[in-house]
Formats: sequence, structure tokens, C-alpha cells
Amino acid sequence: MLIFVFVKRKILFKMKKLTALKILGLVIGCAAKFTTGSLFVFSVYQDALKDTFNYTQKEVELLSSMLNFGLGVGFLPGMFYDHFGPQWTSVVGLFVSVSSYLLIWSSTKAVSFYSSKAWLMSIYFFICGLGSIFTYMVALNTNIINFDKKDTGKIVGLLNAFFAGSPSVFAALYYHVFSHGDTTDVSNQDFPGFMLLFAISFAIVDILSILFVKIYKDESQPFVRFVNVEDDISNTNEIVTSSNSGGSHEIFCFARRNGRQSIIGDINGDSNTDNVTITNNDAERHMSVKEILLNADYEILIWTISFASVIGLVYTNNITVISGSLHLDKYNDRLTLIIPITNAVVSFLVGIISDYFKDRFPRMWILILGCTCYTASQILVFFLAGTLDFLVISAVLVGFGTAIVWSMSPTIMKEMFYVGNLGRNWGIALLVASLLGFGIQEAFGAFYDDKISPGGDGVHCYGMKCIRGGTLICLACGSVSIALGIFMQLRKKCCNR
Repeated sequence: MLIFVFVKRKILFKMKKLTALKILGLVIGCAAKFTTGSLFVFSVYQDALKDTFNYTQKEVELLSSMLNFGLGVGFLPGMFYDHFGPQWTSVVGLFVSVSSYLLIWSSTKAVSFYSSKAWLMSIYFFICGLGSIFTYMVALNTNIINFDKKDTGKIVGLLNAFFAGSPSVFAALYYHVFSHGDTTDVSNQDFPGFMLLFAISFAIVDILSILFVKIYKDESQPFVRFVNVEDDISNTNEIVTSSNSGGSHEIFCFARRNGRQSIIGDINGDSNTDNVTITNNDAERHMSVKEILLNADYEILIWTISFASVIGLVYTNNITVISGSLHLDKYNDRLTLIIPITNAVVSFLVGIISDYFKDRFPRMWILILGCTCYTASQILVFFLAGTLDFLVISAVLVGFGTAIVWSMSPTIMKEMFYVGNLGRNWGIALLVASLLGFGIQEAFGAFYDDKISPGGDGVHCYGMKCIRGGTLICLACGSVSIALGIFMQLRKKCCNR
């Protein structure tokens, strides 16, 4: 009896320690996501960057696109994470992020040299984005793996809330500390000091991640091994048994049909399969790169995400350009806060709501709602952005869309496909989104520059004509994302997937 009590206490202690370590990893993950969210504060310092180096709007859009493209090459950090784990991924993130921001800081010491070399500056911003995604992957993937799947929506929503709220804090710091309260005089803004702040922030969170963020496996969970049975699903001669720490057994039987491995049943102590249903098992097996790229569900999902997320990218990075074109730039310090604050609040709530209603209201419909918010925002910008009230409403809708899309997408990705390949799978989605975003941002800049009046300063454009071309493209992207999302949901329902 005493031995039983001792063993029980030891097990409880280990469980409490494991829980505490997971929570510590989540706290550091939130800090890491908060720091990586600084990538989306580009709009607040782009005017200072533009005026410091005398860049055109197209060149500024190139810098923003390369920053996002670096973030989008996430399949490389994702694959690195899948193979080497969170600690080595954090080491690479530390080196790449800190060095890249120090390079941008140093460029302000040689303005005449970099004024004619926007291409070189764009490489620095690309490296910034690449370094950030290493940190991003550690924060997101590790916590998704560490916590139970029933809490995935809440965990991703919480992490995304910190990621989303970050730009509002960094924007406030820039406007009230690094700009000394003056949002219009770019000559009075400390852009170099802001880059140093980013370098220090990444150094802190990456070092903490190296020390404390690990994958903690719960040994009490049953081990499941996959076997293949002939197409005759009544054959239950080949089964797998696994025992958990409590001594109970779980028996699984699998079949392969048309190249797809499927779960036939979960039979607890009984080989009777009369009432067993066949379900899709993509979430339980490793797929090669070729397999995942040829998977129809995966392709539809990543293109839905990409066409939607490009709206948030272009709008967020150009909200000060839009306000400046409409002579509303005196409200920049408030406009730049709307999206991240809305994003943070909605991200936290949508994670909780989606977990609670996931059996009654599929997460895919919530993702489609996010796509709809994005599209509605661009309709308002295209027709009514000249009025401050409608510009504010459009920003709120972008905040809703960003929160929903970036909270639901990795959650759906985890549920649909094998979590052991999450880094690679999610990274490929980020790559596709960034490539599409790169093209749309460049188009936005080209439309803007094309409408600059000949008698003007050659840099700034004024009037609705400056933004309508780029907004129309974003509106088309939003419509495509809604159509793809509905098609996927109807396809799953029709095929009972």
C-alpha cells in the first residue's frame, strides 16, 4: 500500500512538473509571437524609410514584399524545425534576426550609398522576415504539439492574440517615443533606434526559447502504430494493440483503399467491427512533399488562405499610404492601432468559440467568414474610403479577417494533416501566400506611382484614384478565397470526408 501511494505521488509530481513546463513554454511562446508580430508594423515607419533614402512607392513596396517573402519562406524553417526541434531552430532565429536588424540600422549611417540600392536594402528586409519565421515556428508548432488537440483552437488563438496585438504596441512606441509625438514630421523620427529595439527584442525571446521551449511528451498517452490490411475491411486478423500507463488497451485496425490509409475502427477489447465507420486518415500519417502537394484538400486550403491573407498584408502595410492619399494622415497614430487591437481581441475569442462549437459548426465555415470580412473591407475602401468613418470600419473588418484567418488556418492544418509535418505543411502555405502577396504589393505600388500627378513632388499621390487600382485586385482575391472555401466545405460534405 505504501509503495502504491509513493508511486502515485511520484506520477502526480511528474504530471504537475510537465504541465508547469508546458505552461512556461506557452508564456515564452506568447512573448516570441509578440516579437515576430513586429513585422507588421512596417506601415508606421515606411514614410521615414521612404524619405530617408528617397525611395519611390514601388521601391518601398519592394521592401515590404521582401519582408513578407522572408516570412513566407517558412517551409525551410518549418522543415528545419521538424528535423531538429525547437532549440536549434531558436539558435538560427537568434543569429539571423539580430544580424539582419543590425544591418538595417547600419544602413542609416550610409544613406547616400543605399539611396540608389533599394535592391540591397530589400535583401536585408528579406533576411529579417526569414529570421522571424524561425522564431514564429518555435512558438506556434511547439505549443500546438505540447497541448491536447481539444485545446488547439484556444492555444492558437491565444498565440495569435499576442502576434496580432504586437503591432499596436510597437506602433504606439514609435509614434510616442521614437517620433516624440509628431506623426507627420519624418525628419524627427528615430528610425535607426527602432531597428535596434527589434534586434534586442529578438535576442531576448530567442535566448529564452533556447533555454526553456521544448517538446514535452506525455508518456501516459497511448502509442499507436499503423498497419495495412487488405481491402476487405471485414478482415481483422491484423490489429495493433497499445497499452497506456493505466494498463488499459486500445486496438486499432486500418485499411488502404485507392492509395489512402483509413481508420476502420477503434475497438476496445472487442474484435467486432459491425458498427465501425471508415474515416479519412490524412491527419494520422506522414506524407512526402510530393504527396502533400498532390493532395486536393491541401491545395484548396492553402490557396484559400493565400488569396484571403494577401488582403490583410497589402492593407496593413499600406494603411498610412491610403490615409495620406486621402489627406487623413493626421489620424495615422489611431488608424494603425485599429487592426492589431481588433485582431488581438478577436483572435483570443475565436479560438475559444471554435473549440466549443467545432462539432456543430465546422472551423472551415469560420475561415470563410474571415474571407468575407476581408472582402467586405475592400468594397468599403474602393467606394467609400474618402470618409474617415468608412476607413475606420474597413480597418475593423480587416482586423476581424486577419484574426479569423490566421487563427483558424494553422488549427485546420493540424486537424487535417499529420502534426509531425506541421512545420513543412504550414511553411508551404506561408510561402504561397507570400509569393502571391509579393505580386499584389508590387501591383499596388505600380498603380500608385502611375497616378502621381506630373506637377507634384514625384513621390506622393493624392486622391481616390491612387488606391483604387490596388484595392480592386485585393477585392478580386477576396472573392476567390470565398469561392474556394465554400467549394472545399461543400466537397467535404458531398464526399463525407
